[in-house]
Amino acid sequence: MPKETENYSFKKPLYSDNADIAVLNENFDAIDKAFTPSLNSAQEPGTQYQGKLETVLGWIVNRIKAITGLSSWQGTPSVTLEDCSRHINNGTHANATTSSNGFMSYTDKSKLDNATSSYTASRLMIRDSSGRAKVQSPSDNYDISNKKYVDDNFVRKNAATTMTAKLTAQSNTDYTTKQVRNIVLWTSGTTPPATNNGDVVIKTF
Repeated sequence: MPKETENYSFKKPLYSDNADIAVLNENFDAIDKAFTPSLNSAQEPGTQYQGKLETVLGWIVNRIKAITGLSSWQGTPSVTLEDCSRHINNGTHANATTSSNGFMSYTDKSKLDNATSSYTASRLMIRDSSGRAKVQSPSDNYDISNKKYVDDNFVRKNAATTMTAKLTAQSNTDYTTKQVRNIVLWTSGTTPPATNNGDVVIKTF
């Protein structure tokens, strides 16, 4: 009775056995089948280091699929290892644009890192933990105003304030509605000073 190999069960005739073509052909068929394995890409290698050819190749294609991140090990990855090598060696990459994804330039990264809630010049504005951010006092018509500038330059609601500029009331003939009136002092002469609708004239002696 011939012995068999450990893994593929090839027939091993004894020295006392007669040569049998059928046994040789059976071994050749088994070898041919072993060298034409079916691959299972779902088979993870685990901690084993040895196995049949079909099993080992299954482990390899499983790792290829894991490396590429594709659903099938036969697929072509969008980025190759050569692409990665060139990127690393050249130190360059495509920056993001308004219409395409990409990496951020180091200048833009610096701008984001230096963002502040203070009124530091040439820095991006970011809100603090209370949702506030500071700006300097405005100098242009379209500048942002801060609270101090508004408090210092405009009449505050429900607060005693001394006006620092002349207030001119609107000219109209609506005399039944409470509103600010212009008071015109008539200090000399026989002709009253020029007035508009709604003005109050007081003659002084």
